[in-house]
Amino acid sequence: MAMFQIGAEVFETLPTLCVGLVWAEGFDNSRPSPAAERALAAAISDAEVRLAGIKASEDPRVQPYREAFHALGMSPSRYPSSNIALLRRVAKGKGVGRINALVDLGNAVSIAHGLPLGVHVMSTPKSVLELRMSREGDVFVPLGSSEADPTLAPGELVYAEGNLVQTRRWTWRQSENGKTGPGATSALIPIDGFTDKNHDAVVAARDHLAALIVDAFGCKVAADLASVACPCVELSC
Repeated sequence: MAMFQIGAEVFETLPTLCVGLVWAEGFDNSRPSPAAERALAAAISDAEVRLAGIKASEDPRVQPYREAFHALGMSPSRYPSSNIALLRRVAKGKGVGRINALVDLGNAVSIAHGLPLGVHVMSTPKSVLELRMSREGDVFVPLGSSEADPTLAPGELVYAEGNLVQTRRWTWRQSENGKTGPGATSALIPIDGFTDKNHDAVVAARDHLAALIVDAFGCKVAADLASVACPCVELSC
């Protein structure tokens, strides 16, 4: 089981925000997955064609996120959302390195649909993943570091589990504590979007990811959607 919640204050700035959710459990992430490798290779190949001759930031699919970052008081150029960062690598011919099967599947779906997507491993079965504004006492340890980032301040949109911030500046930078390693056996995966701009794309990406996970691992998955109409969601396989 997994719990997800969007803080009420988030909708004050992003009233049409919605988050597609995939909960997966009982998978073996320790071995390479041919299905994940094929999905990522296909997504990169298709994106190279789509982005030929343009910058990733010019892709129409990423414009809602650039607008949302501006609304949140953040520069989308300085703090690109994860979907833009991935597409930039593809557009520049840098490719996307393989990490592990589940993360590779997430990257494949993010690239294929042009949407930001994060893979979050929860510390306990009763943990709640929140999308909320940061507050006093929150801690963020950047990926690859062992020290907390002292620049985190209250009022920043973050993904968090308790007081541990898993992703800073919404979908910009991942934390060390929230990363998905080969030992992961369950994960909650949010896909961010907007009910008035790309709702159908979010649902399509959610269902695409769920199908890929089942194909790659043969495990149980559950899917749902959080929005202002239903900001708190419980997922159970």
